[in-house]
Amino acid sequence: KTDVRFLVDNPEPVPVPAIDADYQAVLDRSTALGYTAPSASQQTIQNTLVTDLKAAGVWDKLDVFYCFATDGDSDFATLNWKAPSSFQTTKVNSPTFTSNEGYNGDGSTSYLTTNYDLATNGVNASANDFAVGFYEQSITFGAWGCIIGCDDGNKDILLASRFSSGDPYIRMNDGGFFRPTSTYQTGLNLSARSSSSNVNYYDTQQNQSSTTYTSGGTPNSVDIEILKFAGASSSADVKVSIAFVAADLSSEVSGLYSAINTYMTAL
Repeated sequence: KTDVRFLVDNPEPVPVPAIDADYQAVLDRSTALGYTAPSASQQTIQNTLVTDLKAAGVWDKLDVFYCFATDGDSDFATLNWKAPSSFQTTKVNSPTFTSNEGYNGDGSTSYLTTNYDLATNGVNASANDFAVGFYEQSITFGAWGCIIGCDDGNKDILLASRFSSGDPYIRMNDGGFFRPTSTYQTGLNLSARSSSSNVNYYDTQQNQSSTTYTSGGTPNSVDIEILKFAGASSSADVKVSIAFVAADLSSEVSGLYSAINTYMTAL
């Protein structure tokens, strides 16, 4: 009698993508502080965000990078991905956190502070070589839109996506202001000082506007805030999903926008 043997296929397991060491450091910091980390599926796309930023040459230029759009808890959202033990944002007067979208203020007193100032804490960013940016959701018709910046009354840093007529309002370590013409819409906004005399702005479609404003030299030592600038606050229905400070990113614009837009689309 012939034995009949049934062979069961046992395919090779699907390889699990390696977790980047810098993103693992964010997860480790979250665990140490008792925060709720993102879901496993979101950790995969957040890991890809980090590796995409590295491939684009952006990561090594960052000083602080905040990903507020996450399904981790509101505390996880405050971590600085570039250096998780430093410059964690502080939630002032309870800005509202929405999972997978980010934070919004109340248009008055609630905001985030980075606990980072360019003069004291700048590593890659410096007086004549720095950039600030954010990904904004929820178009509003009030003044200011989303804001990132700091103010000492002279050498200010400010990127506001909308002011008065609807155009951005920008100061980059100087006492002047830049009002490029731009259609106000949700997405990534970037302002970069590329030299002591040149400032570039990139709207949500990567359209570039430039101006010549002389730097004020040593930047002010006021902490950079998000959703607030001195006495001005972001409009109440604006959400900020991502924010960062870095060295000049004028040469990395395409890769930066691709990495962040890919992440936001995947949520």
